[in-house]
Amino acid sequence: MLISTPSRDRPGQPEHGTSTALAVIGLALAIVTAHTALAVDRYDFDSYVHGALVQSFLYALAVALLLWQRGCGSNLFLILVTAIILRGIAMTTEPGLTSDAYRYVWDGRLTLAGFSPYLHIPADEQLAAFRDPAVFPHINQRDTAFTIYPPAAQLVFAAGAWLDRIVGTGADAGHNGMKAIMALFEVATISALLVWLRTEGLPPERVLIYAWHPLPIWEFASQIHIDAAATTLLLLGVLAAVRSRQGLAGVLLALAALVKYFPVVLIPALWKRWDWRMPTAFIATAAILYAPHVITAGTKVVGFVANHLDNEGYKQGWGFHVVWFLREFRLGDPSGTTYAMVALAALGVLAFITLFARGSDEIRPGQLVALAAAFIWLTSSHYAWYFGWLIPLLVVFPHPAALLMTLTAAALHHTRPPGGPTWTALYMLVYWAPLLLFIALETWRFARHSHDRSN
Repeated sequence: MLISTPSRDRPGQPEHGTSTALAVIGLALAIVTAHTALAVDRYDFDSYVHGALVQSFLYALAVALLLWQRGCGSNLFLILVTAIILRGIAMTTEPGLTSDAYRYVWDGRLTLAGFSPYLHIPADEQLAAFRDPAVFPHINQRDTAFTIYPPAAQLVFAAGAWLDRIVGTGADAGHNGMKAIMALFEVATISALLVWLRTEGLPPERVLIYAWHPLPIWEFASQIHIDAAATTLLLLGVLAAVRSRQGLAGVLLALAALVKYFPVVLIPALWKRWDWRMPTAFIATAAILYAPHVITAGTKVVGFVANHLDNEGYKQGWGFHVVWFLREFRLGDPSGTTYAMVALAALGVLAFITLFARGSDEIRPGQLVALAAAFIWLTSSHYAWYFGWLIPLLVVFPHPAALLMTLTAAALHHTRPPGGPTWTALYMLVYWAPLLLFIALETWRFARHSHDRSN
C-alpha cells in the first residue's frame, strides 16, 4: 500500500504551519540525538536504544506531517540543514555500539601496505608492526577471523585508511578518515534521492524519509558501517535502471553487492528482461574485482563466511526468528537448513513474480520495497545496520509496515538477559509487529477496494 502523497488540492495546514511544525520536530530530534550520543560514548546500549526509539517516534511524526499536509515547497532547506546537524552530532561519538569500524581500518591499512586481509588474521605475527593502541585492541575476533568483506568494500576501507593519514589526529586516529568517507556516501545518497524524486515527479521534501531517519544517522554517520557505501551504490544502480541504462546499472549493482551482498535481491525488479547488458556488466565487474584476490588468496576470499553464519546461529536454526518462535512456543523444530531452503524458495517465487508481473522496461518502486523487506524478514537480519539499504527505497514508496521495521531495528542493540529483553520480545517488536501491521493495512485496503467496487 502506497501512502498518499501531498497534493495541491489536499486539505491541510498552510505551508507556514507545516514548516513551523517540522522545525519544532527537528529541534526535538537534535536534543534527543545529543542525549543519545552520550549513551553511545558510555557504551550504554539500553539507554541508546531508548533514545533511538524516542527519535523514531519524533521521526514518524515528521514523516506523517510531510506526507499528509499541504504545502511543503519551502521546507527542503530546513530538512537538509537539520539532516546535517543530526549527523554532525552523531559523528562526535566513538564507534561504541559495535567494533566493525576498527576492522575496516585494519583491512584498509593492510591493503595500502600491500598485504591481503584474506590471508592474514590481525593477530598474525607478520603484522605486528601494524598494531597500535587506537585500532588493534578493538578488532573483533582478531585471533581467529580473516576478513569477511568483499573486494569493493576493501577499496572503500583503503580509501578511508588513506584519508585518515590526512584527517586522523589524537585518540581518534584510525577512524576519522573512515567517518569522512561514510559522510561522503551519505551526501551522495541524499543527492541521488533528490534526483530519483525529481524523476518520479515527487516532491523533493520526501528526502526527509531518509535524511531524518535515526538508523542511517547512527549506523552510517556515527558507527560508520560499510552498509552506507552499499546503500549509495545500490541507489545509483536503481537510478541507472530507471533511466534504462542497463549496463551501468549492472556495474553499480555489482559494486554494491561486493560491498554487501544484499542488493542482489533487487535485480529481478531492475532487470529489463532478456537484455544482456545488466547481467554481463554485473558478472564482468565482479570478476574484475575478485580476480586479483582469487589469484593471491584462492578460496580464502570467502573462507570466513561459513564460520560467520555458524556464529550467528543459522546452521543450528536459532538465528532465524521464525525457527526461534516455533521452538519457543513448541510449534515445531525445523533445522536451520530446512528453514533456509523454504525461505530461499519463497524469495525465488517473489523474484519470479516480480520479474514477469511488470512491463519489461517498467521499474515499480513498490516491488523494490517488497523484495528488500521480504529478504530482511526471511533472513532474520540480526543487526540494525542491515536494515539501512531498505530506507532509501521507502522515500519513493513509504509503506508503513516497512518503515516500522526499520524504526524498531534499533532495539536489536539491546543487551540480552539479564540486562534486557529476551530475543522473543525483540523479535516480536522488530519482525512480527511490522508483519501484523502489514496484514492489517492490506486487509483494510482490500475491504475498501471491494466496497468501492460493489458501489
